[in-house]
Amino acid sequence: MSVLNTWGEYIPLFPNDERATFGSEYVGFCKKNNEGYNMGGCYMYAYDPTGKIVDCDPNHLDERIIYIGTAGSSEHRGICSRTLDFTGTIMRGFKQKNPYENGIYFRALFGEENKRHLYVTYFPMGYGKKIKIPAHNKEKELLDEYKECYGSLPKIDGRLPQATIAREHARCLTPKELEEHIEHCIKLLSKESSVKFNYVL
Repeated sequence: MSVLNTWGEYIPLFPNDERATFGSEYVGFCKKNNEGYNMGGCYMYAYDPTGKIVDCDPNHLDERIIYIGTAGSSEHRGICSRTLDFTGTIMRGFKQKNPYENGIYFRALFGEENKRHLYVTYFPMGYGKKIKIPAHNKEKELLDEYKECYGSLPKIDGRLPQATIAREHARCLTPKELEEHIEHCIKLLSKESSVKFNYVL
C-alpha cells in the first residue's frame, strides 16, 4: 500500500477499455479508514497513447499530464470518488448524473474512444476534515508550478468554452431531440436581436 504524501504508480483508468474497479488494492491505498472517512489528497490524470508512462515516476511537469486535482476527506467523498465521477462522465457525457466538466472536456478534446490511454496517479494525504486545506494547498503548488513551466493549466483543467459544451450536449440528444434543438437554434438566429450567437451547430 502507498505511503502518505508520496505519489503512487500510474494506473490505467480503463484497462482493456473497461473502467477499473478502483478498489483499495488497485489504487494502492485504503480508500476508507475505520472511521468511514475516504482518503483525501491530490491526483493527476495523464494521457499517453504509448502506455509507457506506467514505467515512469510521476511528475506534475510531465507533458502528458492533462489534469491535476484534489479532494478533501469525508464519509462520502475522497480522491477515488473524483475519479469515478470523471470516468463516468467520459463514458456517458451529459447523460451522466451530475457530469464532471473535466470529463466533458476530455470527450471533446480526445474522444470517448480514446479513454484507454488515460492513467491516474494519486498523492494520498490522509483521512478526516483536517485534510482539506493541506490538499488544496498542495494542488495549488502543483498547478502554479505547471503554469509557470508551460504558461497555462493542464489541457482539461479550467473552464470549458461554451461552444464545446453545446457540441457535447448535442452528442447526447436523440435524433428527434437534436432536430428540435436545431429548429430552436434557427429560430433564435432568425430573430433580430442585439445578441450574437457564435457557436457552430
